Amino acid sequence: MNKKFKKNMLVSSVLAAMSISSFTAQSAGDKIENDLDLSFRYRLENVDQDNLSKNAVASTLRTRATIKTKWSDAFDTVLEFDDVTELQGDEYNSGAGTSPDRGQYPVVADPVGTELNQGFVRYTSGDTKAALGRQRILVGNQRFVGGVGWRQNEQTYDSFTLKTKFSQDLSFNYAYVFNVNRIFGETVAAGDHTHNTHLFNADYKLSTGKLSAYYFMIDNEDALGLSNNTFGVSYAGKVDAFNYKLEFASQSDAGDNPNSYDANYYLVDGSYKTGNSSFGAGMEVLGGDSSGGQGFTTSLATLHKFQGWADVFLATPASGIEDTYLNFSHKMNGYNFKVIYHDFSSDEGSNSLGTEIDFVISKKISKNLSGLFKYASFDSDSASYVSRDKLWFMLTYKM
Repeated sequence: MNKKFKKNMLVSSVLAAMSISSFTAQSAGDKIENDLDLSFRYRLENVDQDNLSKNAVASTLRTRATIKTKWSDAFDTVLEFDDVTELQGDEYNSGAGTSPDRGQYPVVADPVGTELNQGFVRYTSGDTKAALGRQRILVGNQRFVGGVGWRQNEQTYDSFTLKTKFSQDLSFNYAYVFNVNRIFGETVAAGDHTHNTHLFNADYKLSTGKLSAYYFMIDNEDALGLSNNTFGVSYAGKVDAFNYKLEFASQSDAGDNPNSYDANYYLVDGSYKTGNSSFGAGMEVLGGDSSGGQGFTTSLATLHKFQGWADVFLATPASGIEDTYLNFSHKMNGYNFKVIYHDFSSDEGSNSLGTEIDFVISKKISKNLSGLFKYASFDSDSASYVSRDKLWFMLTYKM
């Protein structure tokens, strides 16, 4: 099944469902409710990377329009359009062949373009919701499945999703994904990955925390090396002012992956809050399997949130990655500060891969306007992972 056919099928399904919903609402005499949300996000990003002679400067504006329609108590639809435009700053490589004449610059993965970001119909009955179309899928903290919301062009999924609650404490989610709309847009092959993927996850609330389990059967038909099966469990708890999380996952190749590998994931994380400050530390390990040719892979994740904001380790090496980190955050006069220190090494062999310092300060300036300044500095002696500095300034306005 080719991509063009799948996209036409997606649009046809959503439009047909919207027509059915409209007929249902009108037949029942329900009042149709519409809501329009507009937002604008301007970002200036600068990258200084040691192995490239020129620095990247990207000045981009994302404009988002979201149309929400409630056809009846049972049916609603969402249509969301994004436009990314360069504003006097195009000295950057937007990645994956989207700017073929800018290879002399570091990558800032914010290609220009206008796209349908979301378009789905949803049915709600009590605590159960089923949706069909292009939509966000955010599982937990997005370590394995997320929307890559930091980038100007978000990652969304052409999919069927089902969410339900068996009780106040037990919830279950399922998604069947047949296409992933990646951050590079639809003008290049890397912008769309055809899938035959099933995602399962469940959460159970306890008096002292939350127990989660997940099983991801990822079959990527365009990038075969990203196909795998992952089963994992996590527990997030709290004791007085101390928060902690423990997580374990096991992964193996699946589908037509040319590699035959097995790798594990481990996380130990803790933080202590006192007043307006928080201190934290942890270790995250994405295991390696050099003999199998691949390390633990998280191809659908919101990768920018993890292993440093410099985005050095977007792909896990076959020897794996061990990330030991310390962090401190503080709130004062409406400002939010956070600083993180990372020490990276390989899982196999414990070879040093580098260190990184991250810093961010953000503030809600008014009801509609918020601002952010962010900095990441990665330092390494490894030829595979060159040193780099990244700086961001961002303003977001929501109407």
